[in-house]
Amino acid sequence: MVSRRIEELGESQTLFFAQQARQLKEAGVDVVSLTAGEPDFPTPRHIKDAAIEALRTDFTHYTANQGMPELLDAVGEKFSHDNGLRFTREQILVSCGAKQSIFNALCAILNPGEEVIIPAPYWVSYPSIVRLAGGIPVVVPLAEAGGYRIDPLLLRKAVTPRTRVLLLNSPGNPTGVALTREEAAGIARVVQESGILVVSDEIYEKVIFDRRTHVSIGSLQGMEDRVVTVNGVSKAYAMTGWRIGYMGGPADIVQAAAKVQGQTTNNANSIAQKATIAALRGPQEPIQEMTAEFERRRDVVVHRLSGIPSITFTPPEGAMYVLVNASGVMGKTGPDGPIANPAALAHYLLHRHHVALIPGDAFGAPTSLRLSFACSRADLEKGLARLARGLEELKN
Repeated sequence: MVSRRIEELGESQTLFFAQQARQLKEAGVDVVSLTAGEPDFPTPRHIKDAAIEALRTDFTHYTANQGMPELLDAVGEKFSHDNGLRFTREQILVSCGAKQSIFNALCAILNPGEEVIIPAPYWVSYPSIVRLAGGIPVVVPLAEAGGYRIDPLLLRKAVTPRTRVLLLNSPGNPTGVALTREEAAGIARVVQESGILVVSDEIYEKVIFDRRTHVSIGSLQGMEDRVVTVNGVSKAYAMTGWRIGYMGGPADIVQAAAKVQGQTTNNANSIAQKATIAALRGPQEPIQEMTAEFERRRDVVVHRLSGIPSITFTPPEGAMYVLVNASGVMGKTGPDGPIANPAALAHYLLHRHHVALIPGDAFGAPTSLRLSFACSRADLEKGLARLARGLEELKN
């Protein structure tokens, strides 16, 4: 009795395997879950204090749909200071997470049947969000041999008269690839020549390694009217449950996105908005400490995975994931039968070796598994040892 549009969305493999791991844990099994896409750190104290103060002073009612004026100013300051982007209040919209920001933006931009280019591997929700917004996802596969980097020539070939948007994510989930300024400039040239728009998901911008500098494509010359930049506080400030995302971009698109939001959720949580002001304007040392720990964990993962001969991977430059190409074990046999695909491999590793990862086909990477290092180093070491042992025990 449900609509075909919803039936076609399918189930989230991310949620499925995370739930399977959770159920095994509840049954008393010692499972190491390398599935979570959220920092395992507490929200910094000064941010929680701001929320407590909001409760204490009864700041618990509706705010403006677009967001509190003070928060719009704080977001504008952040965009200016961190990204070289200049937005007025009318060009900023605060939403219930970056996912809603992306959905609002695409609803505001797309006409039915228009195309959205999505480089693959991609975050699991992108194609579904595009479909829900009335668009058609056009997946452009990126090669592991090329480091999963976007080739402007490949991008240009994907543009058709129906193309409306390029959906970017840097640093990326699940690859951890971060755009360089030169790469962003190459993409910008294609965007300007073809007249399309960019929705740039920069939620992992603070989780970036090896002294790299994050590049916002909207800051490049001539791109200010062609890019909607999406960000939020979930990853940078360990605030996943607070549900605050935001966008900045051309005023007509942002105001149209605000109209979408006004007819669906209305304003984001008032208490979380107060906490976000404290996050953006308060001490930034907790971010630096968290990112430094993520980088140390990244190094552990790279070292351990490098010793497993049956897999390949690209060392991540940011975010909190590694995409493991397991094509070398496809077709091998485990206790329950042949490993025909990543879902079968993930099932085998979870139920036989008690380590949970996410099948890569959910990310447009049909021979891979996504491994998250958003867990303690002790769990990470244990999980990597189980992964190595599980792969070693498969038979030709």
